[in-house]
Amino acid sequence: MRSQVYEVPLLRLLPAEVIPAILIVRQYHAGQRIFEQGDPTTGLWFVTEGRVAVERVEADGNLTTTGVWVKGDIVGIAGIWDSSGYPASARALSNPTVMGWIARDKVMRLHQEVPAFGLEISRLLSERLRYVQETMSSRQGRPMVNQVAAVLLALSTRMGSSIDLTHEDIAHIIGTHRETVSRALRELIQEGAVRSHHGAIEIMDKDKLQAWSVVDR
Repeated sequence: MRSQVYEVPLLRLLPAEVIPAILIVRQYHAGQRIFEQGDPTTGLWFVTEGRVAVERVEADGNLTTTGVWVKGDIVGIAGIWDSSGYPASARALSNPTVMGWIARDKVMRLHQEVPAFGLEISRLLSERLRYVQETMSSRQGRPMVNQVAAVLLALSTRMGSSIDLTHEDIAHIIGTHRETVSRALRELIQEGAVRSHHGAIEIMDKDKLQAWSVVDR
């Protein structure tokens, strides 16, 4: 398990002798919570194996999935700099899901002492912001089938052609109901763009999915 942690690009930027002293590795089963919305931000989490959903409960009680993160992704970084609480909860999606954790004070020190580490965190944050902005802009005022296509396309850049998410997971990302996503997926399936099976969505024709993500039909 620990050898998988060393494959995370962010950790490769640290001196090898430093990692054992600062790294904690934890394993979760699907459905287990990694941290809760509102809890103090204790450190930097990153995915070393499996998938993690970050979910936020809004004031009206609705649950929104703000992201699904895979190997190499950082999670729960929003409060690292100001010690604020986690703005959302993190939930393991796969068996197993393995997470690495470095305490906040050590992250802050490494950010200053290892320039490459600090630059990589900045790059990852920039990439995360771009992903969130693109995902949000792809939803606004568009038919559901176009929204689903756009979200699947965005997820595929990080998860590959087989997206191991349920219809309900996709619904949470978009902020709608599972039945609504299922209807949109049936249309994409009929067009040969995707297929759905065993709790996963497989992209069959990326060009068709791209067309559906940008053109209202």
